[in-house]
Amino acid sequence: MVIGEEVFTTQAQARERFRSILYKYRLGETIDAADAQFMTLAVQRHPEAAAKIGSGIQSFHVRAADFGTRCFWVTRVDGTSERFSFNACYKPASNE
Repeated sequence: MVIGEEVFTTQAQARERFRSILYKYRLGETIDAADAQFMTLAVQRHPEAAAKIGSGIQSFHVRAADFGTRCFWVTRVDGTSERFSFNACYKPASNE
């Protein structure tokens, strides 16, 4: 699988790339431009990409999720935000 210029030969490699970004930032912190570029390309692979992207991507953040875990949030240009699972960005759709 290819995301931007990065090639992942296994799902485990892709998962580790996402996790490295997820734990690089403190909760509430905005993801920097280099990582945001990767995340923008990755979220386009999400099965609900149109809904996640909405009016367009302004930024990405790391925030708390259920049960104290971390997750990615996308903030759209209209000011709304939504969390998304990075797992859905690298795993094949269930109908493939």
